[in-house]
Amino acid sequence: MENFDAIAEKSLLAPGTITMERLEDIDVMVLSQATSQCCRCLCFQPSINFTMTEGKSNVSNYDEVRQEQLDEVGGWIAEEATLCGRTMSSCFPGGRSTKWGEKSDEFGGIDPASHGKVIFTHEKDRTNGVSCGLGDKRCPCCCNLPYLETKDANGTPIGRTQYVCDSCLCVPKFDVFDGMGRQTYRIRPDTCFGGLCVQCRCGGGGGKCFRVPFIIRDPVTHEPLKASGSKGGGEVKAQITSLWTGMKRCCQKKDSYAIHFPEGASREMKATLIGSNILIDMAIFEQEED
Repeated sequence: MENFDAIAEKSLLAPGTITMERLEDIDVMVLSQATSQCCRCLCFQPSINFTMTEGKSNVSNYDEVRQEQLDEVGGWIAEEATLCGRTMSSCFPGGRSTKWGEKSDEFGGIDPASHGKVIFTHEKDRTNGVSCGLGDKRCPCCCNLPYLETKDANGTPIGRTQYVCDSCLCVPKFDVFDGMGRQTYRIRPDTCFGGLCVQCRCGGGGGKCFRVPFIIRDPVTHEPLKASGSKGGGEVKAQITSLWTGMKRCCQKKDSYAIHFPEGASREMKATLIGSNILIDMAIFEQEED
């Protein structure tokens, strides 16, 4: 009877609304920037907000249409960061002190920063960036590196993502930990030349064409983990991948990502992996605009 009540409670939720409970049943999450990067003026940067949409195992034209349908948005991720921190991001990618609140609700035509119930948050204090410098003149940083700590609605830590610096400086890597501090995943792209360089990808269907996926791996062997829902014809490897979503969003400089969760991931770890996606965007793609 208890299981029946839980199922009945889920059925009362709006079809597109994302909650902690619903995360257990989601295999793929699509994160799309709601903030246009065209709003930048020199080094001044606006707060970066995202929409969350439940995806399918394969990203198709239907998923692109869903991202354009505001009534299909299942949640919002709204950033709270100071102007000074956002401005310095151009020199220190991923270094600013910030907080993202994930809100479970549909867009109602008002400011997403004040809309919806907070289901979990991702936050960090000021750190070094993954590199320092201006433009393409950069030097990698190897201490006090960017991270994001994920907390539930009560403020209890449930996971953490940490940028990793090692001898292979050209390959971005992230370690993911659970709420007890145990390492659960390693996230990095496939590599070549003995692990020194990111392996280019010349292929991929739909929005993943020519995209380099960040593979979610076993923390010890670093072997790729199987994606949840892969038996239905979706991605075989668990991964976080940037998407090509058409000329309109490209011209607006709005990035989109698909998160293919690994098999057996708890709802807390799925929430943490959403934070991993945000940290990847913040540390790697936000300033590169690639």
